Amino acid sequence: MERPWLPLALLGLGLGLCGAAAERHTVFWNSSNPRFLWSDYTVEVRLNDYLDIICPHYEEGSVDPRAMERYTLYLVEAEEYEACKPRSKEQIRWECDKPSALHGPEKFSEKFQRFTPFTLGKEFKEGHSYYYISKPIHHHGEACLKLKVMVAGKGSEYWPDPPASHPVLLSFPVLSHGHSPFTFISLLLPLLVPQGL
Repeated sequence: MERPWLPLALLGLGLGLCGAAAERHTVFWNSSNPRFLWSDYTVEVRLNDYLDIICPHYEEGSVDPRAMERYTLYLVEAEEYEACKPRSKEQIRWECDKPSALHGPEKFSEKFQRFTPFTLGKEFKEGHSYYYISKPIHHHGEACLKLKVMVAGKGSEYWPDPPASHPVLLSFPVLSHGHSPFTFISLLLPLLVPQGL
């Protein structure tokens, strides 16, 4: 029995499995984000998730250009995160330096993957934490925005409860594809099984 719809069903199955694995976590990187008021703004991700950094943005003429927030973001080690001092310029990850861009806010994305094909890409490991800090470009003050990203290990649903003095704030995923790719498979299974069995 010929099934002309089978290739499309398999394609849909593959797309469903690929999409179910990744979520996007958005962080608005500016001093008015209330999540930066706590000393330990933390986001939990899994491998293949994305972290989207949205830079400050201002409409034309709304703010004096000298007052517009601009930041250099660094990917640093735990000690530099605690001190909020990068070791070198080689740790620069991104620069939020176009606050009045006509196309809207600058956006930078980090994919948390075990291996990367890019020479400048970063490789991440399950069960490890990674640290982002920034220094303002718009003034020479000591204001420091800090973000800790925890990459969940295999099989872990949640991180242990943090001490009360260090709240963990999880970002809300922008795109969630459900709890399991198997839901999608179970819907297609009757179509894939030969009839008459």
